[in-house]
Amino acid sequence: MHGTELNVAYFQRYGFNTPLLFKEKTGLGLRVPTSNFSINDVRMCVGSRRVLDVMDVNTQKNSEMTMKDWQKYYEDPNKDRLLNVISLEFSHTKLENYIQTPTIVRQIDWVDCVWPRHLKDSQTEATNLLEDMKYPKVQKYCLMSVKGCYTDFHVDFGGTSVWYHILKGGKVFWLIPPTEHNLDLYERWVLSGKQADIFFGDTVDKCTRIHLSEGNTFFIPTGWIHAVFTPQDSLVFGGNFLHSFGIDKQLKIAQVEDTTKVPQKFRYPFFTEMLWYVLERYVHCLLGRSHLTTGSDMSIPPDRPHVHLTYAELHGLKEIVMYLHLLPPNKKNVPDLIKDPVPLIQDVRTLIGLHRQDSRELAITGRPILTVPEDQENRVNKMYSRIPGVRGPGKINAPKGTTKASSAPGAPGDKNGPRRRRTR
Repeated sequence: MHGTELNVAYFQRYGFNTPLLFKEKTGLGLRVPTSNFSINDVRMCVGSRRVLDVMDVNTQKNSEMTMKDWQKYYEDPNKDRLLNVISLEFSHTKLENYIQTPTIVRQIDWVDCVWPRHLKDSQTEATNLLEDMKYPKVQKYCLMSVKGCYTDFHVDFGGTSVWYHILKGGKVFWLIPPTEHNLDLYERWVLSGKQADIFFGDTVDKCTRIHLSEGNTFFIPTGWIHAVFTPQDSLVFGGNFLHSFGIDKQLKIAQVEDTTKVPQKFRYPFFTEMLWYVLERYVHCLLGRSHLTTGSDMSIPPDRPHVHLTYAELHGLKEIVMYLHLLPPNKKNVPDLIKDPVPLIQDVRTLIGLHRQDSRELAITGRPILTVPEDQENRVNKMYSRIPGVRGPGKINAPKGTTKASSAPGAPGDKNGPRRRRTR
């Protein structure tokens, strides 16, 4: 499969249910630094004082370390323990200038096509301090692993899908499909407290192993249970995203997180709020009615052809309504920007009725229903055209110079607090 074939039409036709491996990134619209990019370059981009969540491989527990200390550990040839960084979210740092997520992700990620744009634009905090977060800040991660690191079986938070590019080194994945039976086994395994004694892959009927090498790009769909081993020192870029082709499983994983008592700070931020915005966005795009306090109704021409929804979208909208309905009042988390949830739900039911007989074939248009405004995409392209060091498609040189400590995240004056992490 070539990178250009991974598009909206592909997901509309086949869904996104199987992991996808691309040997090279050509055609994916992905931009990453050149292979001479190093851990030192990461430090210069995010700041020496940036505090990282560091996983101890032997205990699978987290502690904190500054980027400066992490670089010292990473480059030390005489390590006395195995440590792993898998949750450095670098949006709003200099590092994000060197990365552009794959085109398909930018087209379907709910953060980009659903979450109110002005909220995301108001984000200034580079770290993942929950109290300062204006949007689900989980789109751009840097993973730095030394040889021998292992992350035990897990499901990415909120049932998010994942894109994953190996800039240096390699990874070995064990992958288990998210069937009802496997998720039930996974819940029991987590709750048993015997993860250190039982290799979860031995408890299921099918567990696939796949090797990723330098230059590979990997996409993991919603809910897949996976473990990761690092055979050599590695530098990886990736990101998490919710989307409309995996709603059912995304909600299922949220329920699994409830059952297994995953702490809130380790979950997808604003998960429930995002669901409300998804409903509002579909109603706005298909019925022309806005339910945001900052929005206005949109005039839909009477001669506009009927827009067909995929089965995944139509079924997913029904599941969102049911999921929100079953939440207790104190957990419904209706965003302040939603005028009134009752008429919104009524409009969603109207929408579902109008699209009940939609054609699966006619839903394959190659165009996402929840579109990203053109001016936003143009701004992204202009930003990358101004980056010094671009050497042809997708090639950006390592940064020169250093980041001033005073402007680095974690410098004096920055707030401290729980940082969002993800397990991978």
